[in-house]
Amino acid sequence: MEKYNCKEHAMREFTYRKSGELIRFPVGVVYGAKDGPTLAVVGGTHGGEFCGMQAAIDLYNHLDPAKVTGKVVIVMIYNFPGFLSNVPFVVPQDGKNSGGTFPGSLNGTFSEVMSYNMYHNILGQESIDFMIELHGGDTPEALTPFVLAPQIGDKATGDKIMTMAEAYDIPIIIHGPMDPNNFEGPSACFAKLACSGIPTILTESGQQGILNLDDAKVHEEGILNVMKKMGMLEGEPTKKVKQFTHLESYDSIWSQVTGMWYPQCQLSQVVKKGEKVGEIRDYFGKKIMDINAPVDGMIVAYRSSPSVGVGNMVVELHYIL
Repeated sequence: MEKYNCKEHAMREFTYRKSGELIRFPVGVVYGAKDGPTLAVVGGTHGGEFCGMQAAIDLYNHLDPAKVTGKVVIVMIYNFPGFLSNVPFVVPQDGKNSGGTFPGSLNGTFSEVMSYNMYHNILGQESIDFMIELHGGDTPEALTPFVLAPQIGDKATGDKIMTMAEAYDIPIIIHGPMDPNNFEGPSACFAKLACSGIPTILTESGQQGILNLDDAKVHEEGILNVMKKMGMLEGEPTKKVKQFTHLESYDSIWSQVTGMWYPQCQLSQVVKKGEKVGEIRDYFGKKIMDINAPVDGMIVAYRSSPSVGVGNMVVELHYIL
């Protein structure tokens, strides 16, 4: 490490050449007292997921460099424009989901240039060994906590990913199969890194764009557990979960119409294929269509806002392993 036993933080800035706007990321770095691995923690991929942002801020302020082995790079808020504008999911400059534009392009739209600079000029410059991407349920999203553990077919990387996922101590682990040999085009940061051989997990705690400090604490404790498991902090990880529920990644149900959405399901509910999970009505209260589960699975999130348009997620469910 180039520095030892200290902290530093700064607003890292890049210029979007097409308009001259600044692309800004609040980043803190904790340099441990001894050499060791580098962990990256990224909060605020979506602008209304405040619990992940708060956990990143708290982690930076609570970590004692003298007790850390290695280095922790903490991005408090990745989608800073979405945060400032209070816009869920997307970057307001171009309307693209900030979680799905990696590795980005210097010649792309605003969000693509954001992704390029985060992927290459922050995470890439730090030579990270593993990463945790913090999410927290954006404004129209009711959600139960879970850890998404990408499965890439490489046993060594996969074992480390599962070690991180279980150490995070959230009961639901979703396995997301990915093929690193056929993984092209824009995607999420955690997925790109995992397919590059860097152990990475995506974690969810929080919902509906609410800053709940207990949900933020789940994230912070999970990160500390991972650091202990990876030898970056002394001590044993806390363990509250007695048995994990393992799910296989499926997908979301996306609305095909515009109208008023009425969910008829609960978080963590197990449903059968064809079971009704909600309905969409027009603005006079007449039912347009039922929304039924396309597969057997567990509901981990659903749209909590009644306003729904074409392409909006209404229910997210996954197979039970």
